[in-house]
Amino acid sequence: MTKLNIALDIDDTIAGFIQAYTKKFGEFNDNVKITRNVYKLRKDKHFWETLPIIDTIDFEPHIYCTKRINSKIYTRNWLKNNGFPIKPIYQMYHQKGNKADLIKGLCDVLIDDSFYNVDLAIKSGLPSLLIIRDHNKHINTPYKINTLNYKEIEKKYNELFRDNPKFNWI
Repeated sequence: MTKLNIALDIDDTIAGFIQAYTKKFGEFNDNVKITRNVYKLRKDKHFWETLPIIDTIDFEPHIYCTKRINSKIYTRNWLKNNGFPIKPIYQMYHQKGNKADLIKGLCDVLIDDSFYNVDLAIKSGLPSLLIIRDHNKHINTPYKINTLNYKEIEKKYNELFRDNPKFNWI
């Protein structure tokens, strides 16, 4: 069996966006204010390049897929400076967009911390798994994984998607 081509989200999957945002602006709970503040941050190289690492990986992602409005250079620098493999970055500039529209056919599975992103991708036929974080641990879904460990990802992928006719394009 060949290795899975994994698309990996960045913010709050491997980088501590909520942690850094909260430190800079306080609470993280008003979507309008968050959107306004993130817009202000779009050119803040220091903010994006110094996000804390919240998790590591034991695999090489095929691509990264993120919803950011900042320069991809900041993202690439963060990956490089923190020892993550440099791979293509697919960037969606609007929070309500469907990552599947951007990456379907380019990967086997998307790993994301946003249930919104995972749910949209699955409904679009892109296998997706939700990495558990404090902000999503209450969500009841079979698509959860606890770690960014390749064996756990592969096991859950095989269990949910491998022989599922809804995902037979893979």
